[in-house]
Amino acid sequence: MKNQAYAVAAIVDSIAATVPTTGNVRKVTKTSLMPALALASPPRDPGMAVGLAGSWAGDVALLGSSDEAFRAGLFSFLAAHLGYTAALARRSTPGTRKAVLPIVAASTAAAFAFSRAAGPLGRPVGLYALTLGTMVAAASTVRGAGSRRVLVGAALFAASDALLGASRFVLGGRSARLASAGVMPTYTAAQWLIHTGFARGR
Repeated sequence: MKNQAYAVAAIVDSIAATVPTTGNVRKVTKTSLMPALALASPPRDPGMAVGLAGSWAGDVALLGSSDEAFRAGLFSFLAAHLGYTAALARRSTPGTRKAVLPIVAASTAAAFAFSRAAGPLGRPVGLYALTLGTMVAAASTVRGAGSRRVLVGAALFAASDALLGASRFVLGGRSARLASAGVMPTYTAAQWLIHTGFARGR
């Protein structure tokens, strides 16, 4: 039942995110996502708990559309990724770091591209992209039960943020709306996979 509660909140919020007049609905659905996930998959690692709390704070901040709200959400999720990275690093297995270099290289390139496109928000956006890339790299070093799920979740998180960055800073018109529509489905799936995958490993 707890799993279904998160799934329902994720689906409803993903739909509501595509409709401009559903702001009041999203104050309920979006802010309930991380509490519902915490009930479905309680974090037993302090880093995962930080990730969950930072993500909730980021969700709340990003209900706003101003640059100030975006900046607050950015730093909340940056804290979340630091927590996830610490938790995943504790599950790192020797000899599994082959993918780290290309992931870091890709995240560095993305950080450079988005920081240039983000204008006044360039520096925090670039820092965030590097932090996100570090989390994905840490996910690639995890082995054992749930490890594949964790890595797919981390990759989906990166995809979700790339769609968000593209819709806000790069694209316009219909292209921006299409990119924006993919943000919440990939984000909610990412969080589910990271947390449930990590829990399996324990």
